Amino acid sequence: MNQRKINRILRELSTEALEYLFPGLPELEESPGFFECMLEELPAPMAMYDMEMDSEAGAPLRRRERKAAKAAAPIFGRRKTSEPELHEAIEPDAEALDPRTEQILAEIRRLQEKYGVSIDELEVMLGYTVKLSPIRITRGGKIFLSEYDDREVKMPNVSKALYFLYLRHPEGLRYKEIADHKDELLHIYENISGRDVPDEMEKSIAILVDPFGNGLNVNASRIKTAFRNAVSDRIARFYYINGAAGDIKKVPLDRDLVIWEY
Repeated sequence: MNQRKINRILRELSTEALEYLFPGLPELEESPGFFECMLEELPAPMAMYDMEMDSEAGAPLRRRERKAAKAAAPIFGRRKTSEPELHEAIEPDAEALDPRTEQILAEIRRLQEKYGVSIDELEVMLGYTVKLSPIRITRGGKIFLSEYDDREVKMPNVSKALYFLYLRHPEGLRYKEIADHKDELLHIYENISGRDVPDEMEKSIAILVDPFGNGLNVNASRIKTAFRNAVSDRIARFYYINGAAGDIKKVPLDRDLVIWEY
């Protein structure tokens, strides 16, 4: 790995992009000029990270993240083709990242392609190890990543109800089992929505759990997108709902990191 490439890409990445890629990096929070200072003292890169030995080092971020997500899939079980599953189609805007995140990802992809540098290599050079932040949930249902600048993870209340259901069931749930938890979902939704229209709330939950509809897939997708708007996917995947179609789906986050503010 060429030392100058690392120096250049770190200087060209905006502070916003660095915070998105490396949330919770202490030096970044303490000193905005940290990267400018530390670049002069970076150690020589290890030979094992030489570009010639890593044929995928310059792969665009999205392709690398898809590969990482695919590799992680067996953790949550194999796909069972013999078991029927709910519709897989997602409505067009369900996975649309917000403009800020799209801009950050475009910046990262541009610099990766320009310099042929992978995120893994940047992590090594920064001595960065992913430290998952606790997730703090307020009485009103707001979600914060407390050690990532206390940034809020925003999503619709119906999506929050589904997410909180999964947080309350660390063993995981198949989509076909969600309807059995309709009353629990409604109770969660009532507590976080602040609405006083029982009929409309019941209708919203009925649409969510309808086995002939697409409500579960759409809202699971919105949950995933909400976390990807907050942090890069290699970190976000620990927080959103994971699992193969037809199999048990779960949020892999250690529940010791979930803080409920009752």
